[in-house]
Amino acid sequence: METAFVAKDTPTHYNISPLKENGNKNLDYILIAYNKIILDKGMSKKLKELCNGKYQGLKKFKKGEMINMNKIDTVQRTFEKKIPLDPIKVTQYKNSKYYEVLDGRHRYIMSLYYEYSHIPCIILESI
Repeated sequence: METAFVAKDTPTHYNISPLKENGNKNLDYILIAYNKIILDKGMSKKLKELCNGKYQGLKKFKKGEMINMNKIDTVQRTFEKKIPLDPIKVTQYKNSKYYEVLDGRHRYIMSLYYEYSHIPCIILESI
């Protein structure tokens, strides 16, 4: 695992692809601190396995199904090669200061594994 020295107040995050998968520019994202995103059961389990309990105080859903995290190896290779990726998609959780991941759970987990402080996110409205 490689981390670079960065000033304490400088947000760190994975490389963002200039274009979305649909060919449009990736302009509508913001950086959200990793601790403002709520973990589901699958994310929590995989994070515990990969990071040896380093991120203990993160907010977690108490209910819900265990969601499969099998794609994590593919995403990890992408991070290792520093290939730019799309921001994850989140929605605000119940008018709180927290967000729920709609798309990008693997990118979130790998961001913590590589000790990034922030996650590039596109905030979608709740359905």
